[in-house]
Amino acid sequence: MAKRALLIGINEYALPGANLRGCVNDVHSMASALTDVYGFSPSDITTLLDEEATKTAMMAAISDLVDAAAPGDVLYLHYSGHGSNVPDSNGDEVTDDRDEILCPHDLDWNDPLTDDWLRTTFDRLDPGASLTVVMDCCHSGSNTREPPRPGAPEPEVISRFLPNPHDERSGGSFTGAPRRRRRRGASDVHDVDLVETLLTGCRDDQTSADAHIDGAFAGALTHYLVRAMRDEPDATYRRLHAKTLAGLRNAYEQVPQLEGRSARLDEAFLSPTA
Repeated sequence: MAKRALLIGINEYALPGANLRGCVNDVHSMASALTDVYGFSPSDITTLLDEEATKTAMMAAISDLVDAAAPGDVLYLHYSGHGSNVPDSNGDEVTDDRDEILCPHDLDWNDPLTDDWLRTTFDRLDPGASLTVVMDCCHSGSNTREPPRPGAPEPEVISRFLPNPHDERSGGSFTGAPRRRRRRGASDVHDVDLVETLLTGCRDDQTSADAHIDGAFAGALTHYLVRAMRDEPDATYRRLHAKTLAGLRNAYEQVPQLEGRSARLDEAFLSPTA
């Protein structure tokens, strides 16, 4: 059994005014938790930080993580950075006609890294391997982050969402707020037939916070997830989600979503597939 992790954190973007503050810290705190608590060795962990995290590099590293997996392997993928959306390209987004995207350092709105590509890639996973995915970003949300004005004080919290400039330039009404219904009922834990187990930073209609917490910048989801991991290492996915949510409720409106096969959600976090 092998353990392998890919941790991506992007504070610095090639787009003017798009920089974040806590994403690289997220990677460092998660790497420490994986080695201290879950038995990953440093050689098990690949990181892509800032300008290293180009679209090409991200796609190659994610593909390698999935395609090299063997039965019994435990894989972990973490992304901290901006999320956004673009017009749906193949008609599979029937609710709001948007494809959600991750935003690499060299984001090209005309050639994005879409959720469709992630789905196709994840579906190649060996069925005997375990893949856990944490996305501390806004795939969609009702607020957009404005670039700080010169001389303005540093805000305590900014959103990890980038508005699509094509929407603004075209005069369209879409500016980032999703036209969606809440998925799969009122619960924030969803029993879905996915090959991976997915924890996202917020609901469809919310943003994920890049915030100053306990003296340092971090993603709110990652901060409270790492705290829960260290506090209860043997927790199930469902229990870890509940503990993370409890921490966030103290100061943040975002509600992390847990998605995956029901039986897997009741197994220990980062355990081999039963």
